[in-house]
Order: sequence, then structure tokens, then C-alpha cells
Amino acid sequence: MGIIAVLGVSVGVVWHAESKNQIHSFVPMKPRVSVTSFPHISRKNLMAGVVEGFYGPQWSFHATEQMLQFMHRQGFNTFVYAPKNAPYLRAQWNVLFPAQALNALHHLVVVAQNNHIQFVCSISPGLSIEYSSRRNRQQLLAKINQLWSIGIHSFMISFDDIPDQLNGKDAQVYHDNLALAQSKLVDKIYQDELKDGHAIQLLFTPTVYWGVHDNLYWTTLKTYLNVHIPVIWTGPWVLSKVITETEAKTVQQDLGHPLVIWDNYPVNDYTYVISHHPQLFMGPVMGRSPHLISGVHGYLFNPMLQPCASEVALSTGAAYLEHPSTYQPMKAWYQAFAQWGRPVKGALQSFAAANSVSFMNTRPLDHINRHVTAFWSSYNHHDNLLDTALYQQFVRWNHNARILQEKLPRSFYRQIEPWVKIYQVEAQLGITMIRILNNPSGAKTVTIQSIVSRQDKINASADRLGVHTILSNWFADAFAHVPFTN
Repeated sequence: MGIIAVLGVSVGVVWHAESKNQIHSFVPMKPRVSVTSFPHISRKNLMAGVVEGFYGPQWSFHATEQMLQFMHRQGFNTFVYAPKNAPYLRAQWNVLFPAQALNALHHLVVVAQNNHIQFVCSISPGLSIEYSSRRNRQQLLAKINQLWSIGIHSFMISFDDIPDQLNGKDAQVYHDNLALAQSKLVDKIYQDELKDGHAIQLLFTPTVYWGVHDNLYWTTLKTYLNVHIPVIWTGPWVLSKVITETEAKTVQQDLGHPLVIWDNYPVNDYTYVISHHPQLFMGPVMGRSPHLISGVHGYLFNPMLQPCASEVALSTGAAYLEHPSTYQPMKAWYQAFAQWGRPVKGALQSFAAANSVSFMNTRPLDHINRHVTAFWSSYNHHDNLLDTALYQQFVRWNHNARILQEKLPRSFYRQIEPWVKIYQVEAQLGITMIRILNNPSGAKTVTIQSIVSRQDKINASADRLGVHTILSNWFADAFAHVPFTN
């Protein structure tokens, strides 16, 4: 959701348009099955799950199938299918799914049902819809009914990351009030289904989906949007370091609707586009109030582009939702690795610690900052540098990288391979440099030149992938010492 657009970066994908005749000839059919509610976690009455809601390449259906199975094991009960670049959900929301795409989606629905996961499909018409158009409304109903025919009975109507001004006829009809136009549209969809006795389940993603201060947009939703439709909120910010119970209660009162928190962690799409410095976020969920979920309708985590790597953070999210009042981030994080078994467990934990820095926690979990400080103290005291914690960490990193290459499931390894390679190259270079610093007189000129060349390659990779700033600084400091200065 919205991180890229809110920060002012335009992201777009061009898709081949389907024939408009398909829309003209389609006659909307009313659903024949009714659904009254989402499944609930026992004791909490909470919609708890994962929303595939990021920009960039969407997951393969096989990856989504694996995620649904993982979610079942973790106790989640809801999956929202909302990839921003899925053409028939956003850019071509008004075009029916072709048969092949519809069949593939139906397979995911069956997998979700078999794993006791409610499958919610997001439709995002806001980029091109004319709210006052009866034809556009019928197209939205047609899309909903087509998806209903394959067993999708719950929908999210999403208006995030769109222009905040109405144009043309809509501006006149709705008095330049975007929230009024959206409320009227969604309420009409809802009422059309209820008239025929179909208890359709809807969620509403607003254009103003973050913040803690009341505004005209929210006031309009409170007045005109059907009171039973839950509304999405990401917290006080798009990326919320902290979300409190008080904030959630205040916003829920301002909106006048049940609140569903869309937690933008561990999503990493914005690191590709905004900073051009792709990162993995493999630390635990942090900064969430112990009583936050007590008054909300649902809680959804937005994962990374790498589904397998997302499982670490999502496991801690599941632990938080299960026992929020006693949740301990680090304890949940350590426990998350048990699912991979030995020896992968330890290697993956080490790698995750090296890729744990995020807006939630700016300190890496591998204590490398402490090891760097201790290293230079040992260097100044002429200690044996091979006994330092930093050297031993480099040795472990090199060993762990080989384990990940050999033992981690192939689908998982392919997702994180670029970061594992940097992790290993940094470890190998660190080992070599510390050995030279420990015995400068034994260093050969050709070895020094080779090290400089390897560091240049790491720096080039660091422009593309997220790596430790602390470690980059250590390499720079090390090059300022003999014999690298000779």
C-alpha cells in the first residue's frame, strides 16, 4: 500500500488491454451464495492475516500457495489478494478476467479454503473510474460477480494511491468531495447485493489511510459510508514505527467504522524505487501496543516481495496477534527459526540478524556495532585480532552462507541469493583483512591489490542492495591502516 505514491514516486506497469466488447456484452449476474462473516481466531474475534499489497512483481501462484499453507500453520485466518501490479485488479479493473487467469485464481481460492483461510480479493478502480457513471458501477459489479463465481465472497474496494481530486461530472455531482463519491459508490454496491439477500463482505481502503487527526475526508466516510463496512488504516504514518491502542481508538471514533490495521511491515517495495537500495526486513514486529488489537476488527501484515524471507517477520506477527499482552519481540524472533530445523536454523538466524535494520529498529540484531568498537580497542592494545568477536563473526558468516546455499530450500534461497552473496563476500574479505592487520609484515602487495579490487565490487553492490552501513565504515577505517596505506 501507498508507501511509494505517498513519498512522491510514480510507479506504473503497462498491460495489454482486453477488448472492450467483453465489458459491453457481459450481463451482471447476482451471486447465489451468501457469506456472513470472516473466520475468527478463537478467543479474539479478529480478522488476522496477510495482504499481498505491494508494488513490483507479484508473487507467483505457487509462492502464494506456499504462503497460504504457512499462514495456516501460524494461525492466520485471512489472506487479501491485492498486488498493485495485477492488471485485472487495478489498471484494468473494468475488464473481466480471461478464462486462464480466472482458473489460476480459482486454484488459490481452493488452496485457501483447504487451509481454513478466508480469501479476500481487492479491486482498485480509483485510477480511472467515473463515480457517477452507471456503466462503471455495473462494470465493478460484473467484476465482483465474476470473482464470486469462483468462490471469492469477500472483497476489499481500494482507493489508495490515487488522485485526491474529482474531475469533470464527478466534481459537480459530488461537490468536489472525493470521500462522498467513494462512499456513494461502495454503498450502492453493498445495497445492490443486500436487496437480493446476498450478505457480501466488503472492506474499504480509503484514499486517506494514515494519520491520527480527524479531517473532512474521514468525516464524510463516517456520515455516508455504510456503518458496517470496516475501513483500512496503516497507523499514524504510512510506515508506522509505533502504533498505540489510544491512536487506534481515536481514529476508529473519527471514522465511525470498524478499523482494520494494514501494517506496512515487513514490506520492502519502497526500498527498490525510492532509495534504489533494496533491503530485506527480517527482524521481528516491534512497537505495537499490548492492547492495540482489543478494539479493532482486523490486523493485516504487508509482506516483502520475497515471500519466503517474509516468513520470519510474519511468524513474529502471528505471535503478537496470538498473545499481544505478553508478546516479546526477541523471544518470538528466536522461536520463528525453529520451523526450518537444524542446521539451517542457526545460519538463517545469523543472516536475518544481518538484515534486520528497518524503520522499526535501526540497530542490527547481530551486535556488529559492538563488535566493531571492541575490535579497534583490541587493535590499539595490540591484542591477537583473530580472537576478536568481529573476526569470529566473519568466520560464522562465511560458514553460514555455505549452509544457506546447500541446505535452504531452493525457492527460498533464490529469493535471497543476492544478499547472501554480499553477506559471504563481506565475511571473506573481513577475514582476510583482519589476518593482514594482525600480521602486516606478512602481507603481499598482490594480496593488498586484490583486496582493494574486491572492496570496490562490494561498494558497487552496496549501491544496489541494502548492506550494513556500520560494516562499510569498518572496511573504510581498516583501509586507512598499515599496510593498506603503503
